[in-house]
Amino acid sequence: MRLGLFGGRLDKSLLPAILIVSVFCIIGIASFVVLLAFQDVSNWYETLSSRYIWRLLKFSLWQALLSSVLSLIVAIPVTSALMHRRFKGRDFLLQLFSISLVVPSIVAILGIVVVYGRSGWITSVTDVELPLYGLFGILLAHVFFNMPLAVRILIQAHNLIPSGQWRLSYQLGFSRWNVFRWMEWPYLRKALPGAFLLIFMLCFTSFAVVLSLGGGPKSSTLEVAIYQALKFEFDIAKASVLSLLQVFICTLIAALVYKFASAYQQDFSLKQIKSFPVKDSVKARCLDLSFLALALLILLPPFMAILSPIFTPLFITTLFQEATWLAVWVSIKIAIPSAALSLVLAMGFVVLARVSMDKAGWSWLPSKLEYLGGMILIVPSLVMATGLFLLLRHLGIAAFDNAYWVVVWVNAVMALPFVLRVVLPTFYQQEKRYRKLYQSLGLRGVARFRLEWPIVRQSVAQATAYALLLSLGDMSVIALFGSQGLTSLPLYLFQLIGSYRIDQGACIAVILVLLCFALFSLCTRVIGGKPNA
Repeated sequence: MRLGLFGGRLDKSLLPAILIVSVFCIIGIASFVVLLAFQDVSNWYETLSSRYIWRLLKFSLWQALLSSVLSLIVAIPVTSALMHRRFKGRDFLLQLFSISLVVPSIVAILGIVVVYGRSGWITSVTDVELPLYGLFGILLAHVFFNMPLAVRILIQAHNLIPSGQWRLSYQLGFSRWNVFRWMEWPYLRKALPGAFLLIFMLCFTSFAVVLSLGGGPKSSTLEVAIYQALKFEFDIAKASVLSLLQVFICTLIAALVYKFASAYQQDFSLKQIKSFPVKDSVKARCLDLSFLALALLILLPPFMAILSPIFTPLFITTLFQEATWLAVWVSIKIAIPSAALSLVLAMGFVVLARVSMDKAGWSWLPSKLEYLGGMILIVPSLVMATGLFLLLRHLGIAAFDNAYWVVVWVNAVMALPFVLRVVLPTFYQQEKRYRKLYQSLGLRGVARFRLEWPIVRQSVAQATAYALLLSLGDMSVIALFGSQGLTSLPLYLFQLIGSYRIDQGACIAVILVLLCFALFSLCTRVIGGKPNA
């Protein structure tokens, strides 16, 4: 079979991969075109002339800027302290950083409410009521999520410092401050633009945090305005205008990320960091201890609040309620197909990228395919759901009657960049090492994959687990299309918090966390094998 794509004979096993990537692109482009089709000059003028919309945009930018700056201000000294200090509990702190990156947002929000809310731990101990619902609560939640992310990015930059510079600093007797000023800061500074802009984009498109802790129209964002326009006003024209406006702003932010961010470095275990001998002092030890204590104070109390209801009678009562198990079933029914679909999409990208690596004139395609998969990050899930909703409506299909498949598709696509980030390096490595051997033996398709499976199965298991957890904890799309028969655990938790049933909501949060751990363990054991479990 002759196909002109690579200028030669192309194996038929590549046709599914081409079809998968084509479907991904067609649905994405069609959804975006439908958004454009609902526009005219009057819609744009009416929406953009509203002072309320500009106030939303101003607050969205302001809270994202403050969240990013605060996260980095805390992350820089914490990173330096973690690199220099060895203490009992350091591994626990690093694990806490890792868990905070994958915990469902609505669960962490509940933990923050239990600790800092009007009847929370802080208020009961100090009699001081914190203004949690508003800008303060949004910043607190964003720092909780993004400070550990910033630490991981900065640690990777810190590990690029050559060992010779550490040896020279030891010979010159540099103090702790001089080491940071002359050695660490030049490397950390290179990673700051990318880290800042990445966190800024995540905070700008934040949905669950702002919806739960915004406290009203005064502290709302474009993402919440899109949700309200569709869910409550059913104003499709306004929602599409806001969606395109948000895509435009996110595209500008993403362009800055790609322009200033440093090259991606493969992640590695933080427990393998070596200590570097520098001139120490009491002042340096006190400062390091203070920043580490601050990081622990930000992360640990919400986690303690999340798990505390497990020992209460209400937890047993909530566990056996019909509504709880219905929400568990809906969550599983969404998460597993979404993860499987995300993995299928990723495999389509992987196959095409690997085939084009050794083809003359097509060596540029792998990086472009990876970029295409990563572009999903600039399109918030609500925007994608809006376009898909309008596309189904244009085709004469009842979107709300097919809400389940909309949620599954959007969750799968939103998890795709993270899945690609995990599986692409492993498959690329196999392609570079054994490409000529496979070609000489005539191995293609399923026969080749059977040989590669024992090597790549752990990466596939990790990618599938990421997709599962992301789909399980997502609340944005399900909040838009959810109904009485389509209520997931995150949405059920949000409804309980909104009705001030905080205690029962805390029990649902525990169930959600336990479900995350159970599915993650099952996924890594079944797909990754016993060594990975």
